[in-house]
Amino acid sequence: MPIPPPLEIDVAHVDDTCVIRTQGDLNFATAPALEDALLHALDSGTASIVLDLGRVSFIDSMGLRVLVWAANQSREDGDRLRIDCGSGPVRRMMELKSLDRRLPLIAGRHRTPLPG
Repeated sequence: MPIPPPLEIDVAHVDDTCVIRTQGDLNFATAPALEDALLHALDSGTASIVLDLGRVSFIDSMGLRVLVWAANQSREDGDRLRIDCGSGPVRRMMELKSLDRRLPLIAGRHRTPLPG
C-alpha cells in the first residue's frame, strides 16, 4: 500500500492576516498538524485567518472534524477564520456533507496570496 503524501503547511502573515496554505492529503495522520497550525493562529490574536485548502488532494472525516472545530473556535473568539476550499475534492466533500452551509467559506475563486 503506497504511503499517502504528507500535508505541507505554510504559514505567512500578510498585513494583519494569518494565511495558512496547505497541500497534500488532509486525513487522520495529517489532521493534527493542521489543528496545531490553526490553534497557533487562533491564539496569536491576528485580526483574520485565511485557511487555503485549494491544493488539498484528499480530505477524510478527521480533516473535516478539524475544520468544524476551528470554525467553532473562531466563532467563540471574534469569527476571524475564513476557509478557501477551492473547487476540487475539498469543495465536493463539503457540499456532500452540507458543510458548505455551516463553515465560513470564501465565495468564488478567491486565491490567497503568500509572500515570497
